[in-house]
Amino acid sequence: MASYFSYFPNVYVGEGINADEGFKYRLVKNIFRRLKVRDDLQKYTSFFEAYSIRDGEKPSDLAYRLYKDVHLDWAILLVNNITDFYEQWPKQQEDLEDYVNSKYEDPDSVHHYETNEILFNDIVYIKEGETVTEDFIAVMPDGTTKTSDESRYPVSNYEYEYYLNEQKRLISLPNAYIIDMMQSEMAQLLDYNPHPELDANGNKKTELNVSSRFINNAAGAIIGSASRTASIQTVTSFDNGPTTGTSAGVATSTTTSTTTTTSTTTSTTSSSSSSSSSSGSSGGSGY
Repeated sequence: MASYFSYFPNVYVGEGINADEGFKYRLVKNIFRRLKVRDDLQKYTSFFEAYSIRDGEKPSDLAYRLYKDVHLDWAILLVNNITDFYEQWPKQQEDLEDYVNSKYEDPDSVHHYETNEILFNDIVYIKEGETVTEDFIAVMPDGTTKTSDESRYPVSNYEYEYYLNEQKRLISLPNAYIIDMMQSEMAQLLDYNPHPELDANGNKKTELNVSSRFINNAAGAIIGSASRTASIQTVTSFDNGPTTGTSAGVATSTTTSTTTTTSTTTSTTSSSSSSSSSSGSSGGSGY
């Protein structure tokens, strides 16, 4: 199966040059295209399974166990809106301890205080786990007060970070049906809509940087007077990358009625909604 970035379209990007060179472009993946899962898709509980990530388990491990393909790890991350693996995926126990030790001078010192559960006439009057200040004292409806220890308890720096790490373990795993939908629509939604800047292979070329109009390439200095004119050179060289696999993917369209896609110029039916797109091109949409 295709890996995540293989679905992304290409774009020619102007790169930095020396004073004696002409402008040139490099063909790269347009990583500014973005997809996101439909906000209402999680309500279809039959499409997802609640899961708690085991210590040391990686997205690729889950992808192989569930779908027999390590390259589908991106689908698990996308469904759970995980954009930063290092911050949003649970750390292993050893890594967590190293992280806490590096973040805090004293991992065992108090991070904050939380309330104990307090009953009044056998009814919960104060819930457990509410964040409070160190001097919090519970005052009961009959005017009596609880002691500090009865009212709240301390949470250490380590306990706080451990709790946050455990929360990251709770994710949703898409079933095979959703995975098939995501794969069939991925390239279609990331691809550019028809645009004058696209070449015959579907690669997009950005306009020369606006700042180049105010730069004298020969001197490498900003033009400061009307008597001096900028040297706006034409493109003299292209880096087309590998001889194969450089064209932007043109997906076979799979139309569904479960989701929608939005664009800056058009509107179509698909399985996703847009989060962002590259400047100067039609917006991509996603799960």
